[in-house]
Amino acid sequence: MMSSKTLTWSTLKYLRLKINYSNSCRSIFSKTGQWEKAFNLDVRQAVESHWHPILNQQNSSKHLKQDHIKTDRPKQYVLSMFPYPSGKLHMGHVRVYTISDVMARYHRLTGKEVIHPMGWDAFGLPAENAAIERGERPDVWTYGNIESTKKQLDELGCSFDWERELATCHPQYYRWTQYLFLKMFEAGLVYQKDAEVNWDPVDQTVLADEQISDAGISWRSGAKVEKRYLRQWYIRTTAYAQSLWDGLEEVNKVLWKDVVQLQRHWIGECNGCRFDFKLKLEGEELPEPLSVFTDSPELVYGASHICLSPEHRFNSPQYCQEHGNPKDESVTIVTRLRAVHPLTGEELPVVVSDAVQYDEFNDTHIGIPSKSEVDQQVAGSLGFEWTPVSDDTQGTIVNSQEFSGLTAGEARKAIMEHAKTLGVGGHAVSSRLRDWLISRQRYWGTPIPIIHCPSCKAVPVPKSDLPVELPVITQLTGRGASPLASDEEWGSVNCPKCGGPARRETDTMDTFVDSSWYFVRFLDYHNTKEPFRQDLAHHYMPVDLYIGGKEHAVLHLYFARFFNHFLHSLDLVPQREPFINLLTQGMVMGQTFRVKGTGRYIQPKDVDFSGSKPVEKETGNQVVVDWEKMSKSKHNGVDPQEVMSEFGIDSTRLCILSNVAPQSNRKWSNEEFKGILHWQGRMWALVADLIEQCRGDNSNKPSQEDIDKVNTFMFENRNYFLKEVSFHMGKTFLLNAAISRLQGLTNALKKTQPTLMRHSVQFERGLCDLVVMMAPLAPHLASEMWAGLASIPNKHCHHYLWDKGVLEQAWPDVDQDYPLPLVIKINGQESSQVFVARQQLEALTLEAAHDLVKMSSVYQEYCEGRELEDVQFHMEPGYEAVIDFSVPSTGQRKEKLTKQEKKLRKKEMQLKKKQMKQQNKQSVM
Repeated sequence: MMSSKTLTWSTLKYLRLKINYSNSCRSIFSKTGQWEKAFNLDVRQAVESHWHPILNQQNSSKHLKQDHIKTDRPKQYVLSMFPYPSGKLHMGHVRVYTISDVMARYHRLTGKEVIHPMGWDAFGLPAENAAIERGERPDVWTYGNIESTKKQLDELGCSFDWERELATCHPQYYRWTQYLFLKMFEAGLVYQKDAEVNWDPVDQTVLADEQISDAGISWRSGAKVEKRYLRQWYIRTTAYAQSLWDGLEEVNKVLWKDVVQLQRHWIGECNGCRFDFKLKLEGEELPEPLSVFTDSPELVYGASHICLSPEHRFNSPQYCQEHGNPKDESVTIVTRLRAVHPLTGEELPVVVSDAVQYDEFNDTHIGIPSKSEVDQQVAGSLGFEWTPVSDDTQGTIVNSQEFSGLTAGEARKAIMEHAKTLGVGGHAVSSRLRDWLISRQRYWGTPIPIIHCPSCKAVPVPKSDLPVELPVITQLTGRGASPLASDEEWGSVNCPKCGGPARRETDTMDTFVDSSWYFVRFLDYHNTKEPFRQDLAHHYMPVDLYIGGKEHAVLHLYFARFFNHFLHSLDLVPQREPFINLLTQGMVMGQTFRVKGTGRYIQPKDVDFSGSKPVEKETGNQVVVDWEKMSKSKHNGVDPQEVMSEFGIDSTRLCILSNVAPQSNRKWSNEEFKGILHWQGRMWALVADLIEQCRGDNSNKPSQEDIDKVNTFMFENRNYFLKEVSFHMGKTFLLNAAISRLQGLTNALKKTQPTLMRHSVQFERGLCDLVVMMAPLAPHLASEMWAGLASIPNKHCHHYLWDKGVLEQAWPDVDQDYPLPLVIKINGQESSQVFVARQQLEALTLEAAHDLVKMSSVYQEYCEGRELEDVQFHMEPGYEAVIDFSVPSTGQRKEKLTKQEKKLRKKEMQLKKKQMKQQNKQSVM
């Protein structure tokens, strides 16, 4: 017999659901054909127990039947940022994946071919740390967590296409990560240079920043962390800086909002370029060039020397000989280094000087005396020769070889292009942006496919030999420069070029590399010949909606955008920006209780709330109540499985989405469930009432006048709330607003007396549309309610597919005779509206719309008889049309409306809307 100590939460949940299901099975219409009005916990759990396996099976069957080739249906690629498989979902996961699932289900109902995959960002330090601490292999730990996390996502009711599942740690995925690395290597975008790392002197290993305390102590050994230089691999992301800056004009500015600013801040304005100077130490060329930024590349032929800041690592006895300068307060040191001019081949002196004002991002400077007085002083004091390269009288560049005679702008562009051709820099970039350091001295990551040969240097692994697989290391110690370096058998190979003995690269890649292209691999996940088929990428890219946390708004998005820009340069994807619509969801916050003065977090049970201010029960010290990101250490975390067990899957989904915009932080409290459960009960009761009425006595038919009133009322309300829900689901992605409108439709339906329900075609349409629109949000509840509606005899509405489930219906559409607004804007400001039947509105051209609004008072006041600068016309089918007049400000008589004018305008709009209703009333009856 299983002991109570071995019972897992999942087992307890299963047993509880099984007991509740068996007890409440009598309440499930799908089982008994009887509908009970009470929508309590037992009924909710029984509904979900019944429908959950059915929906999962339908989801699997649907994806298995797909041949995964492009169709004639419009595509919709909905993608949530794939998770690290920690083995346990938190409420932030619940939020992002519920949003993703709702959007995917919505677009399926609209008839689109939806791509909605899921995978695992599976490499990384946590698995390696777990292996060190527990003696468990990283792959075993990771794949176990994947199974656990996948099960929890299924429990949440998510409709992911598991046929597309991938994991970045699988050799058949990282084979293509290595392939793309080599494509970049071939393009000159990959190189090695020395870089500073965090070194643990006791464990003799490199540490990540998160492994070091604020005091600079290694969390593993307790030693003071040192800074050392190691040979590291870089990807030249700066080569695409200008493209990445310009690409931000191609995304949805409304949805990206401040993310655009974060990206621009990271990239920086591309107001210069870098030039790569080869360095020589007493005639011997050093292994790597010195990259130096200048905002005046057109003057580079006038360089006389290179300056290094006193903090530069070359300011050491190995490279320097001191040279005092009696004319300046500062001291300039002439190094033993010489820099080879990348365009002329001339050798320039290299000095260390604090006379130059370095910006916060650079410790090097190109001395151009014809540009800077400081550079003149340094060159003059040290006797460096220099040549003027700018003729200010003619506005041209001189003494610059074939670029002489060009204007500064022409020379700037031509010299930068020339440098790019020579492979010595020249890419437009900001002074702040750096290339991407991808080397990690770790085991659990993608091996870098390079072989080091004493004769041939760094040689790429032949693509036919990919993947370079990780060796199985059964015991990771966390000691030594790199775990892979200790595997002699794995590391010893023959050079692919000369056949001589060589060594594999023992660094692995930054996990950001793996997650920078997964969205394209999802499209062709079983391809064994190439990363993905070009035709599939051209059809399905870009991602239509990308959903994830704002914490990824800089690094992940920057690297993913870079990868896509590179793939676009190879014509492998249709456009350079991978994500047009971006939804960055806010954090889920939990309430915290922190002892004032000490900052110690305590649990709610330890707080005394009886007084005017909360205090700690044990000490009486005042407690600060706040809302913070959920964390175990702060005692404010919530287990999603416990929440779903207590309130149900659909209730949890609705609660995480309601009241708060997806982009805003969500303050989580179980109190929010009261309103959600009440609303679900009202919808449940509506279905119960209609079933009861349709199966009851039909002898007492109400008057036609009463039926007509219901039809008119419900025609207006059904269309209004339908257009609002559709707009927010399909355009703004404000799911909280969509839920609010669905609650509004529920309220409108509840105003109909039960005795009138069965006789009103518009009531039946309204209730059916409500259930269909609920399906993406609460698929289990909607499926059960639809089963009840489908059983009703003598239905009015025959356009629904009554022999199919709710998730196989078509998303409802606003009636063609329903009046929609033609919004009139003056200089971008909404000023008035004209209501037109949808059929007429959507047939309007700019000219016809212009003619239609000419009789409005706002047009006559601001536009009549004036020369218009511009007229813009935009149509949002099923919602509104907008005509915007650009009027010279001098021609406007009034900038703001008075209160009286606003009232008159409002009355005018209401009157026109009422007239449209009356015109359509007859067609509704």
